Amino acid sequence: MFLAAICCILPVQAAQRTRSIRHIVVAAANSPKEDKHLADFVCTGKNDERTINKAIASLKYGGKIQLLDGDYYIDAFEQEGNSAIYFGYNEGRGRTITIEGTTENKSYNTQYGASFHVTEAAMNAMDDNTTYRVFYGDSKKPAEGYYRYTFVNCANFENFLLFFHNAKKKLVGLDCSCFGNTYISLVGIYTEKHFAERYLHQKPENPVEGCIGVISPRRSNDDTSRLAFDTICIGGLYIGIKTIGVDHLIMTNCSVARCVVGYWFQGKSFKTLTMINCADEGNTHLPRFTSFGQLTCIDFNIERFNAEYIPEDPTGNTEHRCWEETPGEWHGFISYTLQGNAYGLDDGKLWADGSGRNFVTVDLKKEASSWPL
Repeated sequence: MFLAAICCILPVQAAQRTRSIRHIVVAAANSPKEDKHLADFVCTGKNDERTINKAIASLKYGGKIQLLDGDYYIDAFEQEGNSAIYFGYNEGRGRTITIEGTTENKSYNTQYGASFHVTEAAMNAMDDNTTYRVFYGDSKKPAEGYYRYTFVNCANFENFLLFFHNAKKKLVGLDCSCFGNTYISLVGIYTEKHFAERYLHQKPENPVEGCIGVISPRRSNDDTSRLAFDTICIGGLYIGIKTIGVDHLIMTNCSVARCVVGYWFQGKSFKTLTMINCADEGNTHLPRFTSFGQLTCIDFNIERFNAEYIPEDPTGNTEHRCWEETPGEWHGFISYTLQGNAYGLDDGKLWADGSGRNFVTVDLKKEASSWPL
């Protein structure tokens, strides 16, 4: 009996040691009591970003940080690049860290799972002319080996919500510009008032330029890492998703609602971006394109509202259609469906004058009407 008991205990202890090295469990201050007993770190509900940073620093060779159900509060941006949660240089050692909420199912009227909140006090303390970041990676690159071409950190983000107290400061939710690669799945980024404004048909507060949900990685040169945005939902900010010259990025089932610009493609990319079944719902402007690049966009759903239900553009509400900074520099394919009363698109044109001339553009409603039954 004694030997049997020892045999039962040893595997459990070994599993706990393994988890403590590569699998860190973090609980929120309001996580269930039984969950807190499972956690390696328990947050206090104040400056929870410091606890998450300790967990990241402990994963020198990469691993997973599992967030138990609850609310995590961001009160300060004390790290490099005015960031709150920071993936450091790690002595130049490459690693991939996944930050993942435990519970997948969550929605606007029954919020559960893991949620981050940038507090009112944190936003009030921000300088109006400075950019801040909730999640960010070290900008240095190692000096030797293949890693000198990319950043030491790769990061995956899954299964959580991130709320800004408002959209009045230059705040970026997931700034992936200094990650080698990034996979994002089932992540929502909103203002705290977004769901009330959206579903009670209220006009959103005016976001400031520089308030952005996601900024993509710059390249995709870590072969074994994932690079995809799968089911990201963003609402109430200035820009929903901004790409910055990323290669081979695939976006599926992503939705941006009631932002000033839903998708902003900043190019200098010779390799195709791909969007499948993504949505642009009630944003002031349709996608914008700067520099040059390629886009394949399949089944893009566009829902247009009247001016009472979309945010004002602080730059002046200029061109509502898809717009290229230098017409003809982008090319590719886009098929779309237009819903609603087409505010800003009353003549049925998707592209601004001169823009989109190197795209094959398919209006699926018009195309379907010509198909034989």
